[in-house]
Amino acid sequence: MKYRVLLLIITLIISGCGWQLRDSQIVASSIGAVYLSSSSTTTALTKELRRALSTYGVPNAATKAESNYIVVIVDFRQNTRIASINSSGRVAEYQLNEDVDFYITDADDKQVLSLTTASVERVYEFREEDILASSNEEQRILTEMRSEIVRQILNRLRALPTPIDA
Repeated sequence: MKYRVLLLIITLIISGCGWQLRDSQIVASSIGAVYLSSSSTTTALTKELRRALSTYGVPNAATKAESNYIVVIVDFRQNTRIASINSSGRVAEYQLNEDVDFYITDADDKQVLSLTTASVERVYEFREEDILASSNEEQRILTEMRSEIVRQILNRLRALPTPIDA
């Protein structure tokens, strides 16, 4: 009985102080339909971006005419370089970089966000004795990097005015 009363008191205190769960929605679905324009529409980045938009309830427009905003992906760069070497002169760490140049226009083809670069950099340890594990780690990191790039693009979309505001 004491625990129920204590739980009730804690619930009332928390709800009375204005505390609430943070909104996890990155992009409001009220921005309307978004069209993705890219030289290669089948890349993993565009697929991930489409999936993320639909997850947040933002419709993917089939054509530019049906959209409120157009995300134009101009360039996608992915680089791998040696970050460090071990005492025997072999690779110890690799550095992975991904950069995406994009801009956003509205339905009237006016730029609402000028050319911007979303970039991510990660370093991972390479182990010669376990090449398969190192390769799997690289693929996992590349997937996480792609998700981070998508999150950066979604954050830029979040700052755009909704069609009602415009």
